[in-house]
Amino acid sequence: MAHSRKTKTAGRTASRSARGPREPSLKDEIAQSGETELSDAERAEREQREDHAFLAREFLTWLVFHAEIDGGNFTGNKDLSPFTIVFGGKVTLRTPAGLVTDMVLKGPSPVGSPDLRYALAGGLAVKEADLRLEQDDRVFNFALAAEHFDLKRVKLPELLTEGEEERADERLALLSQLDAALKAAFATFLELRCKPVWGKQVVPAIRAWLDEGT
Repeated sequence: MAHSRKTKTAGRTASRSARGPREPSLKDEIAQSGETELSDAERAEREQREDHAFLAREFLTWLVFHAEIDGGNFTGNKDLSPFTIVFGGKVTLRTPAGLVTDMVLKGPSPVGSPDLRYALAGGLAVKEADLRLEQDDRVFNFALAAEHFDLKRVKLPELLTEGEEERADERLALLSQLDAALKAAFATFLELRCKPVWGKQVVPAIRAWLDEGT
C-alpha cells in the first residue's frame, strides 16, 4: 500500500511537471512587484484621489444651491447679457467612491426636494442634471454631465431663419451663445472656489441650507 501511494504521488508530480509551471495569480504578481495589495477602502480612496471630474461635480452641486437660493441668476458681462440657469426634471447623483450604484431623482422640481438635500448632505455629488438656460427671450434645454463636462440632449430655441444655410449658421450661433453662458457660470463658480470666501462663507452657507432640508 505504501508503495502504491508513493507511485500515485510521483505520478501527480510528473503530471504537473508535464503541464509546465503554474500561472502566477494576481496576488503572486503583487507580492513579486513589492506592492501591497489594497483593501476595498484603500482602493476607493485611491480612485477618489485620481478622479479629475470632481471640480465639475462641485460646480453642478454648487449650482443646485445657487438655483435654490439666488434663483440661478448670473449677471453676465459686457459681451454677454444676464441669464438664468434652473434645473429640469432629472438629477443624477454620484455615490461615494467604492459604491456601484448612482442615485437618480426625477420630478417637476427635484432641486427643491428634501430628498436631494438629504443626499447632498450625505456626501453625494451631482453627476448629471437636466438644465434650462434662459437668456433674453430664448430658452435652451440640455443636460450637463460632469464626467467630461459634456452637453447632452440639447434643445435649442426655435430658429427664426428659413434658408437651410442660414438655419445652420443660426444653430451654430445659438450653440456658441449657450457655450459662452456656461463658461461664464463656471467662471463665477471658480472665482468663488479659489478664494478664501469659499471656505469662510460659501461652504457654511451651503451646509446651513442642507441642514434646513434634513
